[in-house]
Amino acid sequence: MYLTQDAVAAAINILRTSTHPFIGITYLACKRHGLAVGSTESISMDSLTKEHMEEYHRLDRRSMFYFQPFRGAPRLWVNNRYPSTGLQTVNTQTFSGVFLHKRGTSDWGFREDYAAKILKTLEEGRFPTKAPALALAIWLYKDKLLKGASYTDLLNLFYAEFQISDDERRLLFDQTKGGLPQEAAGFSVDPLEMTAVLADLPEPPDAEAEGGRTITSLRLVNAGPAADIAMNFGSRISIVTGDNGLGKSFLLDFAWWAATGSWAERQALPRQGGEGLAPLVEYSLTAVSGRVVSFAATFNRREFRWVRPKDAMTIEALAVFSRADGSFSLADPVRSTFNQSDRAGENLTAREVWDGKVGFIEGLIRDWARWETTDRQTFDLLAAVLKRLSPEDLGTLTPGPTVRLPGDYRDIPTIQHRYGSVPVTHASSGVQRVLLLAYLMIWSWREHELASKQLGRPPLRRMMVIVDELEAHLHPKWQRIVLPALMGASDLLSSDLALQLVAATHSPMILASMETGFDPSTDVLYHLYGDGPSVRLEETPFVKYGDVSGWLTSPLFGLRHARSREAEQAIEAAKSLQLEDAPSADDVKAVSAKLAQHLAPDDKFWPRWLFFAEQNGVAL
Repeated sequence: MYLTQDAVAAAINILRTSTHPFIGITYLACKRHGLAVGSTESISMDSLTKEHMEEYHRLDRRSMFYFQPFRGAPRLWVNNRYPSTGLQTVNTQTFSGVFLHKRGTSDWGFREDYAAKILKTLEEGRFPTKAPALALAIWLYKDKLLKGASYTDLLNLFYAEFQISDDERRLLFDQTKGGLPQEAAGFSVDPLEMTAVLADLPEPPDAEAEGGRTITSLRLVNAGPAADIAMNFGSRISIVTGDNGLGKSFLLDFAWWAATGSWAERQALPRQGGEGLAPLVEYSLTAVSGRVVSFAATFNRREFRWVRPKDAMTIEALAVFSRADGSFSLADPVRSTFNQSDRAGENLTAREVWDGKVGFIEGLIRDWARWETTDRQTFDLLAAVLKRLSPEDLGTLTPGPTVRLPGDYRDIPTIQHRYGSVPVTHASSGVQRVLLLAYLMIWSWREHELASKQLGRPPLRRMMVIVDELEAHLHPKWQRIVLPALMGASDLLSSDLALQLVAATHSPMILASMETGFDPSTDVLYHLYGDGPSVRLEETPFVKYGDVSGWLTSPLFGLRHARSREAEQAIEAAKSLQLEDAPSADDVKAVSAKLAQHLAPDDKFWPRWLFFAEQNGVAL
């Protein structure tokens, strides 16, 4: 079980009014360390408190500042010098009577009566003398996987791990749960999204909206379906629509190559029959500082390959490309450090995502079973992401127990939903596609975290996901939630992971789902138009068309009517007849018969037509 946003937010509010920073940081750091009592040992108090704050107070991983939720702190966010400056003053002056410590040495220890000394110092400073034990425990374990689901279990864990004695509990702690939500609202099976907690807090002084280099623009000259097309990417969402055959997939392939330096399966070739223009790919990346760097690649016909400049950069982001044929591509700038072949990315067939690829990935079937038995936190993360991506018609997609199938030696995971439990290998095409995408996002992030740790560097703060035909295999009920759900899934991976999504779609439901969340400052919508033999790409203002029929008849989809083709032809014939000066009764009857054949009895066109028919002597 995990603690909920409500529980953590309530705990922070309680600590702000009731707990001295000495109790919340120094005391707890010393207790967990097992600081000597009645004697001294050689330790660095600054390092001890800094390690404690690194583990428990690094609330926003984008920032170098610690979150300080205790009373008396000058501000909520303190810089990384706080343990050796402000907190050091508290330790060596205000609470000096608590310790055995000779100034200028690294010898530290608790006095025999340290608990009573702490109590006396708090009383003299007119601070609350009893810290709320349960609020402290919630703060400390806010992002941890817990075995129990009760406040009693949480308190016992806190007392045990921090070696809090019975006397200390009596003297220094209030063990009630005042101000906290009831236990049913305090725990959840889903991991806490720390971004939800941060949303109610002020930004740290150095917070950046995004991290790492991101792709900003792409221009193709004689390198695609059009002689010259250009696209500026949104920092959050970029959607491309257009008829079949105009080059949406081609555009995504080039976006992947520009961003990661690798091709998804095979390189895209220059435009055929365009010898008058030299093939050229221009793209730009935006750095953390906001500085834009641009590069141009040309096509070497002798070697038959695209050549990037030697100083060409790639994005600083974990990247996943879900292609329309069910295959995937992955790129990780950190993990590529271990790749001796210098490949920037890796391509996987759908079967390899299921069954694994030697030397690269174990595959969903083996990893799912491994996570369930040996890595429960990742397994719970998988469950949370699947819950976020679940469609309303199937209900919540829940990981089920593994089963053995006839003729298959493996333990096959199951997925549970409203209609029962199904082995994942037998799930519907829509469920399988979502399962594979969820698995790869989680797997690539976990592997990225591990590689970062092995290299002694912080994980990257950004993920780029490219999805071709986002709606593929999905029912309209699923189409209208999948984009917002996918954007929200990144919060479950990490509180500071910013997602940049690039997707191609034919679905009006996908676009309708953006009506409540489209932000022109971070999101863009592009449309590929076919104009005779030429193609053009245009950025399109996002307009709310309301229901899906409004989207179908919008310029993006171009239908004259949100009906069958035959119904459209019948209505157009009726409209033409209405424009005639003296339509004959026979023509009115003939068109009426066509309308009756192809329109529903309650179609909104009927009232208009019935009035016209009666005016011309035809009663229907």
